Amino acid sequence: MKLIGFVGALLAVSGCHHAADPCAPPETPDDRAAPPARHTPRWAFEPWISKDISDTDDTYAFVDGFASRDIPVGVVVLDSPWETHYNTFVPNPVRYHDFDQLVGDLHARDIRVVLWVTQMVNNYGMDFEMGGDTYVGESPNFEAGQTCKFYVDEGDTYVWWKGTGAGVDFFNPHARSWWHRQQDAILDRGIDGWKLDFGENYILSTTLDTAAGPKPKQEYSEAYYRDYLAYGVARRGAEFLTMTRGWDESYQFVGRFYARPEDTRVVWAGDNRRDWVGLADALNTMFKSARAGYVVVGSDIGGYLDFDDKTNVTVPASQTTFARWTAIGALSPFMQLHGRANLTPWTVEERPDETVTLYRYWAKLHHELVPFFYSLTEEAYAGGAALLDPVGDEASWAGDFRYTLGGVLLVAPILDDSGVRDVALPAGARWYDWWASDTTPPIDGGTTLPQYDATDRSRVPLFVRQGAILPMRSSIRVWPGADATTFVVHDEDGATTQIDAQAAPDGASATVTLSRVLAATELQVRLPAGGTQVVAVAASAGPQTFQVP
Repeated sequence: MKLIGFVGALLAVSGCHHAADPCAPPETPDDRAAPPARHTPRWAFEPWISKDISDTDDTYAFVDGFASRDIPVGVVVLDSPWETHYNTFVPNPVRYHDFDQLVGDLHARDIRVVLWVTQMVNNYGMDFEMGGDTYVGESPNFEAGQTCKFYVDEGDTYVWWKGTGAGVDFFNPHARSWWHRQQDAILDRGIDGWKLDFGENYILSTTLDTAAGPKPKQEYSEAYYRDYLAYGVARRGAEFLTMTRGWDESYQFVGRFYARPEDTRVVWAGDNRRDWVGLADALNTMFKSARAGYVVVGSDIGGYLDFDDKTNVTVPASQTTFARWTAIGALSPFMQLHGRANLTPWTVEERPDETVTLYRYWAKLHHELVPFFYSLTEEAYAGGAALLDPVGDEASWAGDFRYTLGGVLLVAPILDDSGVRDVALPAGARWYDWWASDTTPPIDGGTTLPQYDATDRSRVPLFVRQGAILPMRSSIRVWPGADATTFVVHDEDGATTQIDAQAAPDGASATVTLSRVLAATELQVRLPAGGTQVVAVAASAGPQTFQVP
């Protein structure tokens, strides 16, 4: 029965619309899904994990490894190879046996599943990664696409890193319908998103021949990413996502933007070296993307490349770099562990116990910050301020790379082995050191802290703006100042809660008001005069005001 089902699945992806006339037009003349509203689901702000090469059993072991070490995981990416060929949308039954059970088991643990894919269909497939698969002949859907003229450049094939293949023509409504029908089965099996890689970069034409006439490659790229998101949301609902590249200049390619900001929900900086050069490149990529309007940005923690394909140089692993990158990953809207070397915190050769401890801290902090990240993202999509905002202009980033989150958290990355750096605090506010005691007063903005000591690898220079309101999963943390401040929390029930805070002129007390409280909550208030007051807040449908101390 399994063999018959497998063969049937392969036959299903080989035709265009039906066996009698494989090139018949779709029932709906234009199968383009309506562009969805800008939205990144709440679950996307949980910690992600991914491996370059995996399978069903290894995925269970991967997830269990984090769970047994008390490290939260919210998303698993199944990267290539997972399909029977590139790209059939059919899970390889040998590599991913019991695929439906795997997805169901992960969902039962509140872990989402995202699958890697591109827009290429291969007439020859290969995996150069150790442990990859072998593909016999062309992908079973390749010939149908050629016969039906569903590829760009009249079906010309191009060499890319998974073999040779042709690119689906997203300007052809019949081709889109054909491509959607192939996605239907895997979408209906409950996956939560696509990781869309840049296969289109390997199409050598700068102007592509399409059903709508010649199109620049940039326009083709945007159509590719737009279609995957729109159709995924149309089929699976508003909580479906795509992760794409924003700004990227990986490998030999000239830097450019890929998906448009409105056509992606998560942007990752990938294919960076696993050293200080790679961390700086990832931050530069994130900054350019953020400034261009991409809201949810992050990078592969620890870097992807253990071998620099540009220079043919092996990039040695460094626990120190990994530790510093972990902090930056957690203090980014999108946190993902992924690398060509199939990284896990407990298999880092140098100081593995320390690595697990610090990874646990940062992953738990990122998990705690989900309400903060999600709420600011919803506000940004509605026209509010950027979530991640680089300090200064592009010319000033190199060697510094300070940035703020929501305007209230200042992050100053450690960028070398020294563990120390100068930290300039932005003017216009006072700043608390995240790591200092409750009695340490705030520091005036405009001050530069020379040679700030972060030699403790579990830390990174992190500061909180006076007036900050930080909604977290287990508490609400407030650093009130003399000026009133407000934070709008987008809650899980789809409504919002407004939090207002202001300190008294003498700094010895403060007033905090919540428009409602969904559940029992801990309120932590850091007073300007020193000390933190903790208040237990009972659930209430109406506003509650607290005077502390």
